[in-house]
Amino acid sequence: MLQRKRNWDASIRESLQVYVPLKQVSIEATIRSFVANITITQVFQNDETVPIEAVYCFPIEEQAAVYSFVARIDDREIVAELKEKQQAQREYNDALRQHHGAYLLEQDNKSQDNFIINVGPCHRTKSVI
Repeated sequence: MLQRKRNWDASIRESLQVYVPLKQVSIEATIRSFVANITITQVFQNDETVPIEAVYCFPIEEQAAVYSFVARIDDREIVAELKEKQQAQREYNDALRQHHGAYLLEQDNKSQDNFIINVGPCHRTKSVI
């Protein structure tokens, strides 16, 4: 699920929960013994007239682990790096202030089985993969 966190336009501060349309999904899985490697590819598109900050939320089983994250917006590919939590949050916020693309993957503190990725500015009519 990809949802709009807030309008990116500083003159408009809304907190409405609006979902970014899912255009395509594919799943690949490899199972060996008790281990499954699953790749989920989802394509979302911002159909709004303004850039938005989007948040991607997904559930994960208690014993599962996220070990890789790649985001593609148009011609750019962003590969996740493991960083200390406060440093990662600081760098994410700095990038947003400078209107740069930024991504932040965090574990939901309230529910340990949900992961949240702040997808940064998503420009109008652009796809997020």
